[in-house]
Amino acid sequence: LLDSANRNRLMEREDQRASWAREFKVALESDTWGQIEEAREAYLLLASKIKNIHDQNTFQCSVTEKALLLKMASALTLRAREVKDDSDCGVGKGGMQQMAALFNKILVQVQPLPLFPFTLPNTAINAVAEPLSVVDTSEIEGGSLLPPLTLQHQGEQALSIHIEKWGFKDATVFIDPFVSVTVVDSHSQLIESQQDTPSSNRSKPNYVIFGTMVHLQTPVSTMRPGTCIILELKHFKPKKKKVSTKAWAFMELEEFRNKHQTKLMLEIYQKPTDLKRKKLNLLSVKPLYLHVELHTRVS
Repeated sequence: LLDSANRNRLMEREDQRASWAREFKVALESDTWGQIEEAREAYLLLASKIKNIHDQNTFQCSVTEKALLLKMASALTLRAREVKDDSDCGVGKGGMQQMAALFNKILVQVQPLPLFPFTLPNTAINAVAEPLSVVDTSEIEGGSLLPPLTLQHQGEQALSIHIEKWGFKDATVFIDPFVSVTVVDSHSQLIESQQDTPSSNRSKPNYVIFGTMVHLQTPVSTMRPGTCIILELKHFKPKKKKVSTKAWAFMELEEFRNKHQTKLMLEIYQKPTDLKRKKLNLLSVKPLYLHVELHTRVS
């Protein structure tokens, strides 16, 4: 039984390593081709995933393994800043290329542990070591997003939702689109304050791009049956001089409880938003969805 458990742990580590390696390859390719927004988003998302594994100690990493994970998350975050600002934080595209070999070894080679290929400033490592998501509101202006939930009791579970992109056939026409996130109980009553993301100025054919993390403020472990997360895409209408809801989507408790890290494609519905989820009419017959990724943290 012990050997079987060890094999399973090794397989889980390898699966995670392979997933990170694929994402890093995509990020580095975007960086190489000068696709600034795509590279920045991919680097920050991968940094947040590595940081989550570090914080949750999912694989019971050694102290030196955790230090290496922090350095990787720090380097990815610094490179994202360089890409965004055309600045020099001591990483560069060359640093990313040097890191490629790490993604072939991290989590699976522990004796000897692979070495980080270059020196990072301690200030950068210390910043990422703080108990905040790497993709957080500190880099983004606007919106009403809140910091990660502070868990008070053993076994509590916090949920963060990475809103990746919304699918629309007319995705490029919206003015200042943003997402409102609401959590309601079985009686459609709010159980925490609504959060709004900053508005997005990024789009591509059929998608409004966000790449924003939203931290729910209620422990998932305390949510009762019937709890639901409502996500609404809103935008500004200059002729009416008001913000209007374009469409909405939702996740029920069973879809996000006890999930460590899960990608979901949610169906998008026509307005008006129905908190009771009784009147559901798809916005489009085309296969266009709201893409989200769930991140959980357990105390």
